[in-house]
Amino acid sequence: MVLAQACESMAGGPVRSAADYGKHTTVTKEAGKRTVSQLRPAPYLAGALRGASLEGTANEEGSPSCKDDLGADGDGVTRDQPIYSWKLEFDSRHDYLTVVKNLREEWSKRGLTVEHIPAPAKGEPGQGLPGISTIDDRGINLMFGPDRYSGAPTVRADGGCIRHLYH
Repeated sequence: MVLAQACESMAGGPVRSAADYGKHTTVTKEAGKRTVSQLRPAPYLAGALRGASLEGTANEEGSPSCKDDLGADGDGVTRDQPIYSWKLEFDSRHDYLTVVKNLREEWSKRGLTVEHIPAPAKGEPGQGLPGISTIDDRGINLMFGPDRYSGAPTVRADGGCIRHLYH
């Protein structure tokens, strides 16, 4: 039993159906949208016209680390990592820091473990803006903080690397 679990782990976990993977991407995106909608004070969606929807402004990302380096996936099996992010704008640094505090409280009320993300150092994108992250009750990794490349305040929902059958 332990050997079988170890082999499955090295191979990347169980293979899900294409439909199950599709449901997982939806759950991942919804978790991110829910997080953005909980932010108080409410931010602006960066680069979007007023009234733009969370659905229409989600950036779909991929992960180069989610691949089959060992050749463990058979025919008809692939790997993908659903990641969605929303770049945000705030009226002030104070508003941003208030959102961090309020979101930490909201996640804690839900019984989620909240991790502190240290603020980038002076001269780095997003300098001085701390962030937080958690894993929700459906296994989605949620992060609010500065984007590591641009420094823009960002909500990111990462569904993890999933093995699944081709669509």
